[in-house]
Amino acid sequence: MPIRDLMEDVVEILKDTYYGDVRFEKGYGSVVRKNKSEENISSASSNGICIRAFSDNKWYYLGFDRIDKKTILSETKKLVKKIGNKKSNLYLQKPWKLNKTIKLKIDPEDISIEEKLKNVREIFKEIMKNKQIVNCGVGISHSRNETIFMNTEGSDLKQVLPFFGFVITVTAKQGKRVEDDYFVIAKQGGYELFSFLDINEKINMVVNNARKMLTSKVLKGGKYDIVVDPDVTGVIAHESFGHGLEADQVIRNRSYLANLKGKKIISELVSIHDNGALENERGFLFFDDEGIKSHDTVLVKNGVLKSFMHDRESAAFMNAKPTGNAKAQDFSRKVYVRMTNTYIEKGDWDVDELIRDTKKGFYLVKCLTGMEDPLQGNLQVITHKAIEIKNGELGDWYKGVGITGKTLEFLSNVDAVGNDFDVRGSGCGKGHEDYVPVSSGGPHMRIRNAIIG
Repeated sequence: MPIRDLMEDVVEILKDTYYGDVRFEKGYGSVVRKNKSEENISSASSNGICIRAFSDNKWYYLGFDRIDKKTILSETKKLVKKIGNKKSNLYLQKPWKLNKTIKLKIDPEDISIEEKLKNVREIFKEIMKNKQIVNCGVGISHSRNETIFMNTEGSDLKQVLPFFGFVITVTAKQGKRVEDDYFVIAKQGGYELFSFLDINEKINMVVNNARKMLTSKVLKGGKYDIVVDPDVTGVIAHESFGHGLEADQVIRNRSYLANLKGKKIISELVSIHDNGALENERGFLFFDDEGIKSHDTVLVKNGVLKSFMHDRESAAFMNAKPTGNAKAQDFSRKVYVRMTNTYIEKGDWDVDELIRDTKKGFYLVKCLTGMEDPLQGNLQVITHKAIEIKNGELGDWYKGVGITGKTLEFLSNVDAVGNDFDVRGSGCGKGHEDYVPVSSGGPHMRIRNAIIG
Protein backbone atom coordinates (compact mmCIF):
# COMPACT_ATOMS: atom_id res chain seq x y z
CA MET A 1 0.00 0.00 0.00
CA PRO A 2 1.43 3.43 -0.91
CA ILE A 3 2.50 5.31 2.21
CA ARG A 4 0.38 8.34 1.40
CA ASP A 5 -2.79 6.24 1.12
CA LEU A 6 -2.04 4.69 4.51
CA MET A 7 -1.47 8.11 6.08
CA GLU A 8 -4.75 9.43 4.68
CA ASP A 9 -6.56 6.46 6.24
CA VAL A 10 -4.88 7.19 9.58
CA VAL A 11 -5.96 10.84 9.44
CA GLU A 12 -9.57 9.80 8.81
CA ILE A 13 -9.50 7.75 12.02
CA LEU A 14 -7.82 10.55 13.97
CA LYS A 15 -10.64 12.96 13.06
CA ASP A 16 -12.65 11.36 15.85
CA THR A 17 -10.37 12.92 18.45
CA TYR A 18 -9.61 16.60 19.18
CA TYR A 19 -6.50 16.74 16.98
CA GLY A 20 -4.21 14.21 15.37
CA ASP A 21 -1.28 13.97 13.02
CA VAL A 22 0.81 11.32 11.31
CA ARG A 23 4.45 11.67 10.30
CA PHE A 24 6.38 9.30 8.05
CA GLU A 25 10.16 9.45 8.11
CA LYS A 26 12.65 7.76 5.82
CA GLY A 27 16.36 8.27 6.18
CA TYR A 28 19.64 7.00 4.81
CA GLY A 29 23.21 7.92 5.63
CA SER A 30 26.78 6.77 5.14
CA VAL A 31 30.19 7.55 6.66
CA VAL A 32 33.72 6.97 5.38
CA ARG A 33 36.44 7.65 7.95
CA LYS A 34 40.08 6.88 8.64
CA ASN A 35 42.54 7.37 11.46
CA LYS A 36 45.86 5.79 12.35
CA SER A 37 44.35 2.62 13.73
CA GLU A 38 41.46 1.88 11.37
CA GLU A 39 39.42 2.59 8.30
CA ASN A 40 35.68 2.43 8.56
CA ILE A 41 32.86 2.44 6.03
CA SER A 42 29.35 2.33 7.43
CA SER A 43 25.81 3.06 6.38
CA ALA A 44 22.42 3.02 8.00
CA SER A 45 18.80 3.46 7.00
CA SER A 46 15.49 3.63 8.78
CA ASN A 47 11.86 4.36 8.17
CA GLY A 48 8.84 4.53 10.39
CA ILE A 49 5.62 6.25 11.31
CA CYS A 50 4.73 8.41 14.31
CA ILE A 51 1.03 8.90 15.07
CA ARG A 52 -0.07 11.47 17.63
CA ALA A 53 -3.47 12.35 19.06
CA PHE A 54 -4.47 15.12 21.45
CA SER A 55 -7.42 14.84 23.80
CA ASP A 56 -8.16 16.14 27.30
CA ASN A 57 -5.01 18.29 27.02
CA LYS A 58 -2.78 15.23 26.75
CA TRP A 59 -0.64 13.85 23.92
CA TYR A 60 -0.87 10.18 22.99
CA TYR A 61 1.73 8.52 20.76
CA LEU A 62 2.01 5.47 18.55
CA GLY A 63 5.24 4.54 16.79
CA PHE A 64 5.84 1.87 14.14
CA ASP A 65 9.11 0.78 12.56
CA ARG A 66 7.29 -1.67 10.28
CA ILE A 67 4.81 -0.32 7.75
CA ASP A 68 2.06 -2.87 8.25
CA LYS A 69 -1.32 -1.41 7.23
CA LYS A 70 -3.52 -3.75 9.25
CA THR A 71 -1.59 -3.29 12.48
CA ILE A 72 -1.23 0.48 12.15
CA LEU A 73 -4.91 1.11 11.40
CA SER A 74 -6.04 -1.28 14.12
CA GLU A 75 -3.87 0.31 16.80
CA THR A 76 -4.91 3.80 15.73
CA LYS A 77 -8.59 2.88 16.05
CA LYS A 78 -7.99 1.43 19.51
CA LEU A 79 -6.22 4.59 20.64
CA VAL A 80 -8.91 6.95 19.35
CA LYS A 81 -11.68 4.88 20.91
CA LYS A 82 -9.81 4.95 24.22
CA ILE A 83 -9.08 8.69 24.41
CA GLY A 84 -12.15 10.08 22.62
CA ASN A 85 -12.64 13.72 21.70
CA LYS A 86 -12.45 15.60 24.96
CA LYS A 87 -12.27 19.37 25.34
CA SER A 88 -8.69 20.55 24.86
CA ASN A 89 -6.58 23.65 24.36
CA LEU A 90 -4.12 23.37 21.48
CA TYR A 91 -2.99 25.81 18.83
CA LEU A 92 -4.71 25.00 15.54
CA GLN A 93 -3.97 26.54 12.14
CA LYS A 94 -5.36 26.62 8.64
CA PRO A 95 -4.25 23.70 6.46
CA TRP A 96 -1.44 24.15 3.97
CA LYS A 97 0.39 22.05 1.42
CA LEU A 98 4.06 21.74 0.50
CA ASN A 99 6.31 19.40 -1.45
CA LYS A 100 9.97 20.49 -1.36
CA THR A 101 13.22 18.68 -2.08
CA ILE A 102 16.53 20.47 -1.70
CA LYS A 103 18.46 20.10 -4.92
CA LEU A 104 22.16 19.25 -4.82
CA LYS A 105 24.93 20.41 -7.14
CA ILE A 106 26.77 17.12 -6.62
CA ASP A 107 24.79 14.23 -5.12
CA PRO A 108 27.03 12.22 -2.75
CA GLU A 109 25.26 9.10 -3.96
CA ASP A 110 26.80 9.69 -7.37
CA ILE A 111 30.29 9.52 -5.84
CA SER A 112 31.51 5.97 -5.37
CA ILE A 113 32.65 4.63 -2.02
CA GLU A 114 36.03 3.98 -3.65
CA GLU A 115 36.45 7.66 -4.55
CA LYS A 116 35.38 8.84 -1.11
CA LEU A 117 37.81 6.43 0.51
CA LYS A 118 40.55 7.56 -1.87
CA ASN A 119 39.97 11.19 -0.86
CA VAL A 120 40.05 10.31 2.82
CA ARG A 121 43.25 8.29 2.45
CA GLU A 122 45.03 11.03 0.51
CA ILE A 123 44.18 13.66 3.12
CA PHE A 124 45.29 11.34 5.91
CA LYS A 125 48.56 10.61 4.15
CA GLU A 126 49.26 14.30 3.53
CA ILE A 127 48.63 15.21 7.17
CA MET A 128 50.79 12.41 8.53
CA LYS A 129 53.81 13.68 6.54
CA ASN A 130 54.16 16.49 9.03
CA LYS A 131 56.57 16.24 11.94
CA GLN A 132 55.03 16.09 15.39
CA ILE A 133 51.65 14.88 14.06
CA VAL A 134 51.10 11.51 15.69
CA ASN A 135 47.53 10.86 14.59
CA CYS A 136 44.71 12.33 12.61
CA GLY A 137 41.16 11.51 11.68
CA VAL A 138 39.41 12.25 8.40
CA GLY A 139 35.74 11.64 7.76
CA ILE A 140 33.18 12.23 5.02
CA SER A 141 29.50 11.69 5.78
CA HIS A 142 26.18 12.40 4.15
CA SER A 143 22.50 11.61 4.62
CA ARG A 144 19.10 12.13 3.06
CA ASN A 145 16.01 12.50 5.22
CA GLU A 146 12.45 12.49 3.91
CA THR A 147 9.44 13.55 5.99
CA ILE A 148 5.77 13.36 5.00
CA PHE A 149 3.28 15.00 7.39
CA MET A 150 -0.52 14.98 7.43
CA ASN A 151 -2.96 16.06 10.12
CA THR A 152 -6.64 16.46 10.91
CA GLU A 153 -6.48 20.14 9.94
CA GLY A 154 -5.95 19.04 6.35
CA SER A 155 -2.26 19.85 5.95
CA ASP A 156 -0.28 17.70 3.52
CA LEU A 157 3.48 18.33 3.65
CA LYS A 158 6.65 16.75 2.36
CA GLN A 159 10.29 17.76 2.68
CA VAL A 160 13.51 16.04 1.63
CA LEU A 161 16.60 17.40 3.36
CA PRO A 162 20.22 16.45 2.64
CA PHE A 163 23.17 16.68 5.00
CA PHE A 164 26.89 16.69 4.32
CA GLY A 165 29.70 16.47 6.84
CA PHE A 166 33.46 16.64 6.55
CA VAL A 167 35.87 16.63 9.47
CA ILE A 168 39.63 16.69 10.02
CA THR A 169 41.15 16.21 13.46
CA VAL A 170 44.89 16.23 14.13
CA THR A 171 46.96 15.36 17.18
CA ALA A 172 50.46 16.75 17.70
CA LYS A 173 52.98 15.57 20.30
CA GLN A 174 56.23 16.89 21.67
CA GLY A 175 57.71 14.99 24.58
CA LYS A 176 54.78 14.35 26.90
CA ARG A 177 52.80 17.33 25.60
CA VAL A 178 49.85 16.49 23.37
CA GLU A 179 47.67 19.06 21.58
CA ASP A 180 45.11 18.95 18.80
CA ASP A 181 43.04 20.97 16.37
CA TYR A 182 40.13 20.37 14.00
CA PHE A 183 38.21 21.59 10.99
CA VAL A 184 34.57 20.68 10.39
CA ILE A 185 31.79 21.25 7.88
CA ALA A 186 28.25 20.28 8.90
CA LYS A 187 25.67 21.78 6.57
CA GLN A 188 22.81 20.93 4.27
CA GLY A 189 24.11 20.29 0.80
CA GLY A 190 25.98 17.78 -1.29
CA TYR A 191 29.48 16.72 -2.27
CA GLU A 192 30.13 20.18 -3.67
CA LEU A 193 30.85 21.29 -0.09
CA PHE A 194 33.92 19.03 -0.23
CA SER A 195 34.84 19.48 -3.89
CA PHE A 196 34.97 23.27 -3.62
CA LEU A 197 37.26 23.23 -0.56
CA ASP A 198 40.92 24.24 -0.65
CA ILE A 199 41.99 21.03 1.07
CA ASN A 200 45.68 21.94 1.31
CA GLU A 201 44.80 25.22 3.01
CA LYS A 202 42.65 23.41 5.59
CA ILE A 203 45.36 20.79 6.18
CA ASN A 204 48.01 23.45 6.74
CA MET A 205 45.69 25.34 9.07
CA VAL A 206 44.91 22.48 11.44
CA VAL A 207 48.46 21.05 11.36
CA ASN A 208 50.11 24.39 12.09
CA ASN A 209 47.59 25.23 14.80
CA ALA A 210 48.12 21.90 16.57
CA ARG A 211 51.90 22.23 16.37
CA LYS A 212 51.83 25.80 17.64
CA MET A 213 49.66 24.73 20.57
CA LEU A 214 52.55 22.51 21.74
CA THR A 215 54.33 25.64 22.95
CA SER A 216 51.22 27.39 24.27
CA LYS A 217 51.21 28.80 27.79
CA VAL A 218 48.77 28.27 30.64
CA LEU A 219 46.61 31.28 31.40
CA LYS A 220 46.08 32.39 34.96
CA GLY A 221 42.40 32.68 35.72
CA GLY A 222 40.79 36.03 36.39
CA LYS A 223 38.73 38.83 34.87
CA TYR A 224 39.82 39.96 31.42
CA ASP A 225 38.46 41.75 28.40
CA ILE A 226 37.93 39.08 25.75
CA VAL A 227 37.08 38.84 22.08
CA VAL A 228 35.28 35.65 21.06
CA ASP A 229 35.04 34.18 17.56
CA PRO A 230 31.74 33.16 15.87
CA ASP A 231 32.05 29.59 17.12
CA VAL A 232 32.19 30.68 20.75
CA THR A 233 29.49 33.30 20.15
CA GLY A 234 27.18 30.62 18.77
CA VAL A 235 27.66 28.20 21.64
CA ILE A 236 26.86 30.94 24.15
CA ALA A 237 23.73 31.87 22.17
CA HIS A 238 22.62 28.24 21.99
CA GLU A 239 23.72 26.54 25.20
CA SER A 240 23.86 29.33 27.74
CA PHE A 241 20.95 31.39 26.47
CA GLY A 242 18.78 29.50 24.00
CA HIS A 243 17.80 26.55 26.18
CA GLY A 244 16.25 28.96 28.66
CA LEU A 245 13.90 30.21 25.94
CA GLU A 246 12.37 26.82 25.12
CA ALA A 247 8.79 27.35 26.24
CA ASP A 248 8.31 23.87 27.70
CA GLN A 249 11.07 24.76 30.18
CA VAL A 250 9.36 28.08 30.90
CA ILE A 251 6.00 26.41 31.61
CA ARG A 252 7.68 23.96 34.00
CA ASN A 253 9.26 26.92 35.82
CA ARG A 254 12.70 25.66 34.84
CA SER A 255 13.95 28.77 33.06
CA TYR A 256 15.77 31.74 34.53
CA LEU A 257 14.24 33.81 31.73
CA ALA A 258 10.61 32.92 32.48
CA ASN A 259 9.51 36.29 33.87
CA LEU A 260 11.70 38.58 31.77
CA LYS A 261 9.79 38.87 28.50
CA GLY A 262 9.57 42.48 27.36
CA LYS A 263 12.44 43.56 29.59
CA LYS A 264 15.92 44.70 28.67
CA ILE A 265 18.13 41.91 29.97
CA ILE A 266 21.44 42.18 28.09
CA SER A 267 23.49 44.66 26.07
CA GLU A 268 21.52 46.66 23.51
CA LEU A 269 24.19 45.65 20.99
CA VAL A 270 23.03 42.02 21.17
CA SER A 271 20.12 40.61 19.13
CA ILE A 272 19.51 36.85 19.09
CA HIS A 273 17.56 34.76 16.56
CA ASP A 274 16.41 31.20 16.14
CA ASN A 275 15.83 30.79 12.43
CA GLY A 276 14.73 27.44 11.03
CA ALA A 277 14.48 29.06 7.58
CA LEU A 278 18.21 29.89 7.40
CA GLU A 279 19.04 28.11 4.15
CA ASN A 280 21.93 25.67 3.76
CA GLU A 281 22.48 25.34 7.50
CA ARG A 282 22.27 22.16 9.54
CA GLY A 283 19.12 23.20 11.38
CA PHE A 284 17.17 24.29 8.29
CA LEU A 285 13.72 22.81 7.70
CA PHE A 286 10.67 23.77 5.68
CA PHE A 287 8.35 22.72 8.51
CA ASP A 288 8.74 21.27 11.97
CA ASP A 289 7.41 17.96 13.29
CA GLU A 290 4.02 19.53 14.05
CA GLY A 291 3.51 20.89 10.54
CA ILE A 292 4.35 24.49 11.44
CA LYS A 293 6.20 26.46 8.76
CA SER A 294 9.73 27.39 9.76
CA HIS A 295 10.65 31.04 10.04
CA ASP A 296 12.94 33.54 11.72
CA THR A 297 12.05 34.05 15.39
CA VAL A 298 13.61 37.12 16.98
CA LEU A 299 14.30 36.05 20.54
CA VAL A 300 16.11 39.18 21.67
CA LYS A 301 16.19 42.56 19.91
CA ASN A 302 18.69 45.17 21.07
CA GLY A 303 18.91 43.53 24.47
CA VAL A 304 15.15 43.19 25.03
CA LEU A 305 13.64 39.70 25.40
CA LYS A 306 10.97 39.45 22.70
CA SER A 307 9.90 35.83 22.38
CA PHE A 308 10.14 32.27 23.56
CA MET A 309 10.32 29.25 21.26
CA HIS A 310 7.03 27.36 21.08
CA ASP A 311 5.34 24.17 19.98
CA ARG A 312 1.57 23.94 19.55
CA GLU A 313 0.89 23.09 23.19
CA SER A 314 3.04 25.77 24.80
CA ALA A 315 1.74 28.37 22.33
CA ALA A 316 -1.84 27.68 23.41
CA PHE A 317 -0.88 27.69 27.09
CA MET A 318 0.98 31.01 26.84
CA ASN A 319 -1.37 32.70 24.33
CA ALA A 320 1.32 32.84 21.66
CA LYS A 321 1.96 31.36 18.21
CA PRO A 322 4.08 28.28 17.43
CA THR A 323 7.53 29.24 16.18
CA GLY A 324 8.40 26.12 14.15
CA ASN A 325 10.52 24.67 16.96
CA ALA A 326 8.79 21.33 17.58
CA LYS A 327 11.19 18.51 16.73
CA ALA A 328 11.81 14.88 17.58
CA GLN A 329 14.97 12.84 17.13
CA ASP A 330 13.00 10.38 15.01
CA PHE A 331 9.59 8.78 14.61
CA SER A 332 10.05 6.74 17.81
CA ARG A 333 10.67 9.74 20.08
CA LYS A 334 8.58 12.46 21.68
CA VAL A 335 8.32 15.88 20.08
CA TYR A 336 9.87 18.64 22.18
CA VAL A 337 10.51 22.35 21.80
CA ARG A 338 13.96 22.46 20.18
CA MET A 339 16.27 25.02 18.63
CA THR A 340 17.08 25.15 14.90
CA ASN A 341 19.73 27.70 13.81
CA THR A 342 20.48 29.95 16.76
CA TYR A 343 22.73 32.95 16.32
CA ILE A 344 23.58 36.50 17.31
CA GLU A 345 23.10 39.25 14.71
CA LYS A 346 26.18 40.85 13.24
CA GLY A 347 27.08 44.39 14.24
CA ASP A 348 29.17 47.27 12.91
CA TRP A 349 32.75 46.56 13.93
CA ASP A 350 35.38 45.35 11.49
CA VAL A 351 37.07 42.40 13.18
CA ASP A 352 40.60 43.76 12.74
CA GLU A 353 39.43 47.07 14.13
CA LEU A 354 37.87 45.30 17.09
CA ILE A 355 41.19 43.63 17.93
CA ARG A 356 43.13 46.89 17.49
CA ASP A 357 40.71 48.68 19.80
CA THR A 358 41.34 46.15 22.59
CA LYS A 359 44.34 47.28 24.60
CA LYS A 360 44.70 44.24 26.82
CA GLY A 361 42.90 40.92 26.92
CA PHE A 362 42.49 37.61 25.12
CA TYR A 363 41.05 36.38 21.85
CA LEU A 364 39.19 33.08 22.43
CA VAL A 365 39.03 30.77 19.43
CA LYS A 366 36.89 27.68 18.74
CA CYS A 367 34.61 26.00 21.21
CA LEU A 368 35.13 22.49 22.57
CA THR A 369 32.01 22.25 24.70
CA GLY A 370 29.29 24.27 26.38
CA MET A 371 26.92 23.56 29.27
CA GLU A 372 23.22 24.28 29.31
CA ASP A 373 21.72 25.58 32.55
CA PRO A 374 18.21 26.86 31.81
CA LEU A 375 17.26 26.82 35.50
CA GLN A 376 20.05 28.92 37.00
CA GLY A 377 21.41 30.75 33.96
CA ASN A 378 25.03 29.90 34.63
CA LEU A 379 27.58 30.16 31.84
CA GLN A 380 30.22 27.53 31.22
CA VAL A 381 32.00 27.28 27.87
CA ILE A 382 35.34 25.61 27.15
CA THR A 383 37.38 27.08 24.30
CA HIS A 384 40.14 25.48 22.23
CA LYS A 385 42.71 28.24 22.66
CA ALA A 386 43.29 31.79 23.84
CA ILE A 387 45.56 34.32 22.11
CA GLU A 388 46.85 37.28 24.07
CA ILE A 389 45.86 40.76 22.91
CA LYS A 390 48.38 43.45 23.86
CA ASN A 391 48.12 47.03 22.65
CA GLY A 392 45.73 45.98 19.94
CA GLU A 393 47.90 43.20 18.52
CA LEU A 394 47.68 39.42 18.77
CA GLY A 395 50.55 37.77 20.65
CA ASP A 396 51.29 34.62 22.61
CA TRP A 397 49.11 31.53 22.43
CA TYR A 398 47.58 29.93 25.54
CA LYS A 399 45.82 26.66 26.16
CA GLY A 400 42.05 26.70 25.95
CA VAL A 401 40.19 28.28 28.83
CA GLY A 402 36.78 28.10 30.41
CA ILE A 403 34.37 31.03 30.43
CA THR A 404 32.22 31.12 33.56
CA GLY A 405 29.77 33.40 35.31
CA LYS A 406 26.14 34.40 34.85
CA THR A 407 24.90 34.45 31.26
CA LEU A 408 22.94 37.70 31.52
CA GLU A 409 25.81 39.52 33.19
CA PHE A 410 28.22 38.24 30.56
CA LEU A 411 26.02 39.33 27.64
CA SER A 412 25.35 42.66 29.34
CA ASN A 413 29.08 43.35 29.16
CA VAL A 414 29.23 43.04 25.36
CA ASP A 415 30.45 46.42 24.09
CA ALA A 416 31.38 45.61 20.47
CA VAL A 417 29.89 43.26 17.87
CA GLY A 418 31.66 42.39 14.61
CA ASN A 419 30.27 42.78 11.11
CA ASP A 420 31.28 39.23 10.17
CA PHE A 421 29.02 36.19 10.44
CA ASP A 422 29.56 32.44 10.49
CA VAL A 423 27.48 29.44 11.53
CA ARG A 424 28.58 25.89 12.42
CA GLY A 425 26.38 22.82 12.33
CA SER A 426 26.19 20.26 15.12
CA GLY A 427 23.69 18.21 17.12
CA CYS A 428 21.79 19.12 20.27
CA GLY A 429 20.33 16.92 22.99
CA LYS A 430 17.41 17.67 25.27
CA GLY A 431 19.33 17.04 28.44
CA HIS A 432 21.48 14.09 27.44
CA GLU A 433 19.15 12.46 24.92
CA ASP A 434 16.96 13.11 21.88
CA TYR A 435 19.52 14.57 19.51
CA VAL A 436 18.41 16.79 16.62
CA PRO A 437 20.39 18.73 13.99
CA VAL A 438 21.08 22.36 14.84
CA SER A 439 23.48 25.18 13.98
CA SER A 440 24.80 28.07 16.03
CA GLY A 441 26.97 31.06 15.32
CA GLY A 442 27.16 34.79 14.81
CA PRO A 443 29.92 37.41 14.66
CA HIS A 444 32.98 38.19 16.74
CA MET A 445 32.11 39.98 19.99
CA ARG A 446 34.03 41.80 22.70
CA ILE A 447 33.07 41.31 26.33
CA ARG A 448 34.50 43.38 29.14
CA ASN A 449 35.57 41.89 32.49
CA ALA A 450 34.74 38.29 31.62
CA ILE A 451 35.71 35.54 34.04
CA ILE A 452 38.03 33.05 32.30
CA GLY A 453 40.64 30.54 33.36
